[in-house]
Amino acid sequence: MVGIISWGAYIPIYRLRRKDIAKVWGLPDVPGEKAVTNFDEDSITMAVEAAVNCLSDLDRHQLSGLFFASTTSPYREKQAAAIIASAADLPGGVRAEDFTNSLRSGTIALSSALDAIHAGSSANLLVVASDSRLGKARSRFELELGDGAAAV
Repeated sequence: MVGIISWGAYIPIYRLRRKDIAKVWGLPDVPGEKAVTNFDEDSITMAVEAAVNCLSDLDRHQLSGLFFASTTSPYREKQAAAIIASAADLPGGVRAEDFTNSLRSGTIALSSALDAIHAGSSANLLVVASDSRLGKARSRFELELGDGAAAV
C-alpha cells in the first residue's frame, strides 16, 4: 500500500505583525502575524529542518530518495535536493530530485513520489516542500505570505 508514514514541519521562530506592515504602507490594520526567515535561513535550510523532524523516528537507510519542491530555491543550477539529503544524513546515492518554479511544485513532487513507489521504482521517498516567498511591496501577498517547510 502506498501512503504517508511520517510527517514533519519547520516554521521560523521570527514573526512580523501584519498590522506593522499595514501601518508602514498606510493600509487598514490587518490582524495576525507571519513567520519570516532569519538572515541565515532560506528554503533549503528550512527543508533540512522539516526533513530531520519527519525522520526523527524512522531509519534513514530505508529511504531511496528525496524530492524537494519550492518556488524559492536559492540555486538556479545547483541541485537543492542533494544538499538537503546530505544535510539530513541520508545514505549516499539516494535519488534526489528538484521540483521548482511552479506554485504546484509540492503537489507535483508528492504525486511523482506516490507514482514512483506505486510503480516499484522506489521503496520509500521523502518529499519536502519549502518556501520563503517575498510579496511585492504594498500587495496583499506582502501581508499574507509567510515562510516555512513541510515534509512527508
